[in-house]
Amino acid sequence: MRGTILRTERLLLRPFEKDDVEEALKYRNDMEFARFLPHIPQPFTRADAERFVTTNMEEPWEKYPTFAIELDGQLVGTVNLEVDANNKIAMLGYAISRDQWGQGITPEAARAVIAWGFQTFDLAKIWASTDARHQRSRRVMEKLGMQHEGTLRAHHLDRAGLRMDEVMYGLLREEWEATANPPPDGSN
Repeated sequence: MRGTILRTERLLLRPFEKDDVEEALKYRNDMEFARFLPHIPQPFTRADAERFVTTNMEEPWEKYPTFAIELDGQLVGTVNLEVDANNKIAMLGYAISRDQWGQGITPEAARAVIAWGFQTFDLAKIWASTDARHQRSRRVMEKLGMQHEGTLRAHHLDRAGLRMDEVMYGLLREEWEATANPPPDGSN
């Protein structure tokens, strides 16, 4: 399973490799990129990039499959699942280089991983969350067909140590199947 490679119209989604350190350092060492991702240190050093790549290479793929997003031969981001096999659900995560914002790369990559995740792990649901202020991430979830399920008030600390709300979105398998495979007559 670790060697899984997915392809979309523009993207190659693949496991991380040792050679990804430089490109990971380049796109992750960006305060605006990491603004709503307080778990990503800023500045993001070479040592951070080495740990990031090594972790993604070593984590058990059956629980934490993490795909490097490659566009035109360059690493531009990640899309991953955190699989809870007992409950047949998975959390979706994604991060994309600021240079690629607004290009549709994240939804394109996430759709491929969602389809793969539902099939590979026989999931009932895939969910995601983000800082309530992160409008770009919320739009990605909505483009994926995810439904807003709720807001966790004062749920996490931001970089400034302020308590922030977190929004939760979810996508049920039957919702995905209905949108991924519309009936031949076009009705839903």
